[in-house]
Amino acid sequence: MSTSKVRDISADAMAVRQAFAQFPSGVAVLAADVNGEKHALVASSFMVGVSLTPTLVAVAVQKSSSTWDLIRGAASIGVSIFGRGQGDLTRKLASKDRASRFEQVAVEVGDDGAVLIDDAALWLECSIHRISDAGDHWMALLEVERLGVGDNEPLIWHGSKFRELTDARSVDVA
Repeated sequence: MSTSKVRDISADAMAVRQAFAQFPSGVAVLAADVNGEKHALVASSFMVGVSLTPTLVAVAVQKSSSTWDLIRGAASIGVSIFGRGQGDLTRKLASKDRASRFEQVAVEVGDDGAVLIDDAALWLECSIHRISDAGDHWMALLEVERLGVGDNEPLIWHGSKFRELTDARSVDVA
């Protein structure tokens, strides 16, 4: 049975993208140093709290991503959940110009190659737990091995725009 609130989207991929853009998410940058070269992948399809034991997070990555092919082979993957003021840096790390992605970007590289980007709201060092087929994406479960919490408010991706949290209308929920 159909309702007036929904419609068939089987032939309208743009309508799906616009609808999904109404769900706010954080901005995650997955990065690793592979053979002395840093690689980064920006994802808004990132989820924390998948499991506490083991500690798992999830990310959906387009199958067409050549960067994912490089990062997934690293011993450790750094995840930086971006914060306030990092919208321009997000665009830089997602640019087609791979050679300049990390120019003048402050990072810390772990012993196993995890690349963590300064001023993020949250940092995770992860290993791949499992990768599953998910249509035109790969669904990767990452096991969190180490984490750190920054003091920056998270950057939000909503309506195909970067947004920042504000305390002006915040409400505590009991």
